[in-house]
Amino acid sequence: MWKVEGVVLRVRNLGEADRIVTLFSREKGKLNAVARGARRIRNRLLSPTQVFTHGQYLVFPGQGLHNLSQAEIVHSWQGLRDDLEKFAYASYITELLDALTVEEDPSEQVFSLLASTLALADQGRLKLAARAFEVRLVRELGYEPELYVCLSCREPLEDNLFFTEQGGMLCQKCAPQFPGSMPLSNGAWELLKKLLEWDFSKLTILHPAAKLEDELRKAMRKYLDFRLEYPLKSLDFLETLTAVPPGSD
Repeated sequence: MWKVEGVVLRVRNLGEADRIVTLFSREKGKLNAVARGARRIRNRLLSPTQVFTHGQYLVFPGQGLHNLSQAEIVHSWQGLRDDLEKFAYASYITELLDALTVEEDPSEQVFSLLASTLALADQGRLKLAARAFEVRLVRELGYEPELYVCLSCREPLEDNLFFTEQGGMLCQKCAPQFPGSMPLSNGAWELLKKLLEWDFSKLTILHPAAKLEDELRKAMRKYLDFRLEYPLKSLDFLETLTAVPPGSD
């Protein structure tokens, strides 16, 4: 048996009362396990197998699906499930991780990043949490975009910058060689570097302008779409939700 600390990325119904739970664990990476009876009201696995829950889990390995037999909540992250906007952002974060990782490929850094990001999202810093998670996750998975020199000519970057889905920053001279590259302001470029370099606990002091956040969102969307094998369902939901002005009918 495996005793793992993990966060629930996704749940699916199985039969009348069971759940298939996708965990990202500190010790084993991503795991898919059946939680028997977890949808029954009085079952001890009901609460620990809700999406976003951070807990300690006892898993019995099997062929294909494993079996989850015991669980204890470390942090329920109930606030992420109760607030629609927080739920949308947390769903995007967990689906992105699920899409970019394979089973049983452990990473202490990725697990810590996930836990820290959900904590930041729970504080309401949703856009900041999503952008920091995106760029730090791709770094941990070996896809870090080039931010410091031109991806093509390798000259130091100064201004008149562009971003390409194929791997990072371009100078004005090289940008025409990369169809679809987009302009990126110096402010957005500096923000991207801070999100990557700063200690995660210090990111809360950042309060970027909405324009810079939007630039960065578009750049990372292009980059991640280039890496993903399929579109994320949670992203459509998130973009639909954030397109509606707060307080509108």
